[in-house]
Amino acid sequence: MIRLALVAAIVLAACGPNAVFRLSSDENNAYALNEALGKRRLPAQPTPVSAAGPRAYVLAAGSISSQAKTIVAFDLASQQVVWKTDADVQSRIAVGGDFIVEIEGGQIVARDQSRGAPRWKVQLDGAFVGLAADRERAYVVTKDGSDYRLTGYSGGDGNQLWQSAAAGQLGAPAAHGGVVYVPFLSQWLSIVDGASGEQLTRVRGIDEQISTLRVTSTVAYYGSTKGVFRLDERSASGKRSDATYGKVEIPPQLERTTYSRDAYDVVQQAYTAADRARVLWSSDPSTSGPMKLTGDGYAIHYFRYVLGFDLAGELRWAYSNPRVELVASDHTGSVIVAIAANGDVVALDPQTGGVRSKGSLGIGAQVLGATFDADGWSPSSPGEKIETAAALVSIARDRDSRFERVKELAVDALAKLPGAEVTAELLKILEDDRAKVQLKDTVAELLVKRRDPAGLPVLVEQLAVHDNVIAKTETQALGPIAKAIGGLAGTGLKKDGIATALTALDSHLEAPSTATADLVHVVAAMASLGADADGADKPALISHLLLYHADDDRGGDAAWQKAIIGGLLVKATSASREALRYVAADPRTIASLATAINETIGAD
Repeated sequence: MIRLALVAAIVLAACGPNAVFRLSSDENNAYALNEALGKRRLPAQPTPVSAAGPRAYVLAAGSISSQAKTIVAFDLASQQVVWKTDADVQSRIAVGGDFIVEIEGGQIVARDQSRGAPRWKVQLDGAFVGLAADRERAYVVTKDGSDYRLTGYSGGDGNQLWQSAAAGQLGAPAAHGGVVYVPFLSQWLSIVDGASGEQLTRVRGIDEQISTLRVTSTVAYYGSTKGVFRLDERSASGKRSDATYGKVEIPPQLERTTYSRDAYDVVQQAYTAADRARVLWSSDPSTSGPMKLTGDGYAIHYFRYVLGFDLAGELRWAYSNPRVELVASDHTGSVIVAIAANGDVVALDPQTGGVRSKGSLGIGAQVLGATFDADGWSPSSPGEKIETAAALVSIARDRDSRFERVKELAVDALAKLPGAEVTAELLKILEDDRAKVQLKDTVAELLVKRRDPAGLPVLVEQLAVHDNVIAKTETQALGPIAKAIGGLAGTGLKKDGIATALTALDSHLEAPSTATADLVHVVAAMASLGADADGADKPALISHLLLYHADDDRGGDAAWQKAIIGGLLVKATSASREALRYVAADPRTIASLATAINETIGAD
């Protein structure tokens, strides 16, 4: 038997690899594509590749004294470690029917799924580009100089079944159901028979490059950083408009997010930080229009966070992982499963973000990455209710300075939620000495735009704090709070609530320590609220004008002048107009203030 295998290997070497990937070939052929899709042996329902059930094959760092890493096979259903073994893994782990395969040193190594023991080893015949597996075979792309080739190996014994050469660059492959998908020169997706290595057909991207691949047990996706195609009979068009194509709204704050790893980047064929910024989605079959995302939404895994969005890009839910980053994630069709750097495993409901399952590897080593074989897995638990507001607060107040833009996204979503408790949380960010100025500016703007009447008591309560050297208290964010209160005018506030707010604002209007810049917002807020309360603000504003009209600093400030004059003219009373005329005629009045009053009243 060994002699026959050796003879076969010699014959293959003598013949050389079959030239399959050519610059000129039949492409975007609807009939050939349908035939190729029909050749796939796919399950009727999403299911793991392995009969062992839903698993994660995890790569963890080794001990300080050892360079070797550790492969951990983790059963997601039972939340138990099945086995673990040390191995110098230098690639991602691909999952076959009863084996896994990866690169160790300069060898392709297949391991038995039941125990983790090596099943076979084959020397790489060139520089590694990428690998994949299906139930029966392993597929490896290598290159020697500018020569690229795809090789098929038996999953049972590692026997080389065939080798196909390329007239240009190949990307990392993906496979399922006996078919291999290989990007070719960023323009084509070649569909190859896993048994023979022959090209069944290929798709040429007419208006988009092909640089990413993602396969589940039943669906193949291909595309680029711009969007993804669902591989079906409509792919023969080669065009986004005529194919099952989808792209999602990726917030600019999550700018590192991609749909899948770059098949042409050999670095990404190992586990990297790029795995921590992924769009997670599932789709339903469709015969027309764009790709139909399951549940009319998608999620983005971004380091410690998983954020759920609707089709318009509006945030629906948020999950913040405690303490450490999530290093790998996948969408099984029923849940989003992810594993953290400390070995914690979590499964989230794609519609609500609720936690459906939690577990831990319990290995005490840093997790570097993982491959999930869990398509269709749905934990029996209905899921814990997600507290989106609490998750957004956790993100906004995270001390990690790498995620400042994510915090801006979180506070923007938080500000759209109703309730006094949300207002209180936004105010805490303004009070936080460690929060960045840009984040505080964003929160201040959002408080004004928010216009939630339920938040008025919280805002007024914040105004109770004044500068006091003895008590060691200091007014926090007076200007933004005053602007937020003023923004509530016209929202149907009750008169007693307006009266309480005016009293609180007046206490800062009269305080000598209040900065002029803040006074501008206090005056404007009092004028806005006073308009809803029959001019209840006017006596205080008149008193304030008379107090500072001759003050060189405050009376001469152009912004203050504009605010006090404008405030007194909002639903002006005879008393407020008379006060303005008196001040304009008073020889002690700052000249620029008198001029501003005369110009305004004259135009009024």
